[in-house]
Amino acid sequence: MFEVHSLAAMSGLMAVVLGVVLLGVRANYPTSIRGLRHWGLAPLLCGLATVTYMVGGFLPAWVSVLGGNGLLMMGFAYFLFGTQRFLGLPDVRRPWYVLFAVCLTLLALFLWVQPDYRFRVFFFTSTLAVTCVVHVRVLWRNGKGFANRLTACALIMQSVVLVVRGVWSLWMDSPFDNRFTPSLMQSLYLGTYSFAVLLVCVGVLLMASERVRSEFEHLATHDSLTGALARRAVLELADSEMQRWQRYGHTFSVLMLDVDHFKQINDTHGHLVGDAVLRDVVSHVRGALRASDRLGRYGGEEFLVLMPATDLPAAQAVAERVAATVRNAPVAAGGPHCTVSIGVTSVGAGDANFDVLLARADAALYRAKSGGRDRVVAAEPGIS
Repeated sequence: MFEVHSLAAMSGLMAVVLGVVLLGVRANYPTSIRGLRHWGLAPLLCGLATVTYMVGGFLPAWVSVLGGNGLLMMGFAYFLFGTQRFLGLPDVRRPWYVLFAVCLTLLALFLWVQPDYRFRVFFFTSTLAVTCVVHVRVLWRNGKGFANRLTACALIMQSVVLVVRGVWSLWMDSPFDNRFTPSLMQSLYLGTYSFAVLLVCVGVLLMASERVRSEFEHLATHDSLTGALARRAVLELADSEMQRWQRYGHTFSVLMLDVDHFKQINDTHGHLVGDAVLRDVVSHVRGALRASDRLGRYGGEEFLVLMPATDLPAAQAVAERVAATVRNAPVAAGGPHCTVSIGVTSVGAGDANFDVLLARADAALYRAKSGGRDRVVAAEPGIS
């Protein structure tokens, strides 16, 4: 059996170090990664609670019973609050503050009115267990991946030990024991508490790291202004479609889309308005496409759409819908009205590579613009 004071001191020191690490990580991570401040404060609150317990023998009993336990409850809650913010869930705190106030009231009752350490342990561990179980539910329902599961498993382990400790406390011989009375249960509780705090901190750090990696991958494959696929990404998808065509004969179509009179929009209204126009056009185009279609920014105001498993008539119908959607989109007061010209083609037997389709779609787009703009022109395979 481990010495209880040493376990408590180790738990507090570990919690403080982990809190400092998480807050340091927050300072170097993108601000879009939310929840890191709460995750960093959580182990610091747990560490401060441990310090309060350790010096409790030199201070009035209520300092450790109400102060220490209150800090530990807030530490567990801040882990939960951080996860909610990280996952983009509502940060609802009032019910937790009410629960903690009720718990502290019961602790005060069994400290001053009817002193009984057993009931204090039962109510306190039950409150912590509820916090852990809700946290597990949030993680399991709203996130996937190794980091989420690791964090959830650590919290499950802590919940089980908390429930066992709470029930065990009701069978203690003396109502006047304290948290530093040597026992196997107390050693198990402090040991698993230290391990759980470590695993939860590692878990949330991995969750944040996975989010950063995901954001960098998104930035590498998407246009930062419009959110459409970047040129390289959409061309890689096009090469994959070409390979499927050559191997299995799976047809596909291509749209080349250009915003009409975009230079004039920039010259008249400025580049900020021009950027807003591109974002709006992409939003309207994406809304008119199908779930399987892939929209990429080819360059400037020109966009490329890949349409898997789509023949030319079907692609032309979608292109007409896209043009009509942009044409009829509401215009902000004082903003420019926008239209698009679209060239459409499909893969054909004589197409050796995707560049051939691209040239054919581009030629069709040129004819659409030469013919008055705000229109769709289709080019049959084999016709440039």
